[in-house]
Amino acid sequence: MATFAVNDYMEGTMLTLGWVINNGVWDAMTSTGIAVVPFIALVAGEWFRARQEGDDEGNKGVLSLNRIESRLYVMLLVVAFTCVPVFTLNVNPVNVNQEHAEQCGTVMMSSGQWGESTMTSIDGQQARVPMWWALTHSLSKGLTNVAISKIPCSTDYQSVRTALDLESISDPGLKREIGEFQLACFGPARNKLFQSGAGLEEARGMDVDWVGSDYFLDTPGYYDSFYAPRPMPGFPYNADRDQARPSTGPGQPGYPSCREWWSDGSEGLAARIQDQVDTTVWSRMQSFFPGTSSAEEYMIRRMVSPRSGAANGNTSQASVGYRSLDGGFVDDVTSAAGMVGNAVATIPFQAGMDSLKQSLPMIQGILLMAIIICLPFVLVASGYSVKVAGTAMFGLFAIFFLTFWWELARWLDSNLVDLMYDSDAAKLSWIAGVENANDKMVLKFVSGMMFLVLPGVWISALGWAGAKVGNAIGGVSEAGRESKGAGQKGGDMAQKGASGGKA
Repeated sequence: MATFAVNDYMEGTMLTLGWVINNGVWDAMTSTGIAVVPFIALVAGEWFRARQEGDDEGNKGVLSLNRIESRLYVMLLVVAFTCVPVFTLNVNPVNVNQEHAEQCGTVMMSSGQWGESTMTSIDGQQARVPMWWALTHSLSKGLTNVAISKIPCSTDYQSVRTALDLESISDPGLKREIGEFQLACFGPARNKLFQSGAGLEEARGMDVDWVGSDYFLDTPGYYDSFYAPRPMPGFPYNADRDQARPSTGPGQPGYPSCREWWSDGSEGLAARIQDQVDTTVWSRMQSFFPGTSSAEEYMIRRMVSPRSGAANGNTSQASVGYRSLDGGFVDDVTSAAGMVGNAVATIPFQAGMDSLKQSLPMIQGILLMAIIICLPFVLVASGYSVKVAGTAMFGLFAIFFLTFWWELARWLDSNLVDLMYDSDAAKLSWIAGVENANDKMVLKFVSGMMFLVLPGVWISALGWAGAKVGNAIGGVSEAGRESKGAGQKGGDMAQKGASGGKA
């Protein structure tokens, strides 16, 4: 019995089904004599060749016998190693190194003992695997995992951003209070700041751009001078503060200052917003940014702000691409128009890419199953050719190795911005709502398409090596595009619904 490591249950099911059918096909070929046809063809071919050579060759019988003997040995080896089932299939989904996955953004097998096998048969039929393909599976999985382990380990910012996108304020009362806070506190504080004409450095300017601004909370004359528009539950009546205010009194809710309303340890808006976020998201955030004391502030900011829209926080630098470097008025206008177009296209694109990412491992498993089922037909039709067996082995390895390219694409999707802008501001810009939304949206398109582009490069490289497996692997890209298109249509429908049916 041989244990076959698989990445997920889908792959295990497809492999088991493929080998069950493969065994059935091979048994049918051996019982009907089809498996012997290549040997008969070998003898008949050599006899015909000897007849064509004529009577002049005195030793043609010995030559024919030597040729038949040599090819027969090779064919028997191919049959023994690639056709005759030897090992009983024992499928086992691997344990994923969860700590590595969360820290590095790539899925890698964990070391140590794996769990018990989860599938050994289908409908009572136990799958068996020839020695050659068992070795191919083990080597392919091993090389793929080694390659994945060499992808540099860095924070999976994409997973953090995705987790934050899934978080939302579900309490309607809290949503209402945040809106009231913006009208009664944030708006007047910003107006007062702008009317004072006080100069602010860039970092401070970013801080006063959201409702929980440290500047407004700590500077006298701002949040300590504005009050809630109505009595707020959780803030008791204070005679010195609320005596002249309506609808309140002893034993009733009072009118907290904006500072109290936001910062109170138990009833403040910041604490209540924090309670809306899953605890695992908080812990991941703190582990990703251990040196950032304001990690919670950025997460709260993300919850109460529009979707984050920055890649690097720098709008004055044309960092990548082939736009004009002078940054003139025309470029600014066209960039703004491009940003609007990118924003409109982002929703369907992201929906399509989400469907694509989910479908790729499924397509990979189905392709593996199809190739495994085809192996008996291909080997018999080729006359048990060593070259064909080698090509099939390389094709299976190539499909297994697609996992590495998708892990690399996922890593790029998470870390492309950080690779270009290696600074704390670049890291935190994924969470804090800052400037330069256009760069981020363009990078989303670029990094997302890597899930199809990198396998395409892999196909081309196989063509350089002379391996004729490109068409099979190309099926992954074609099927992936179909899945992406289906998801993108769903995104278009959601976008039209959100815009009242307008395209």
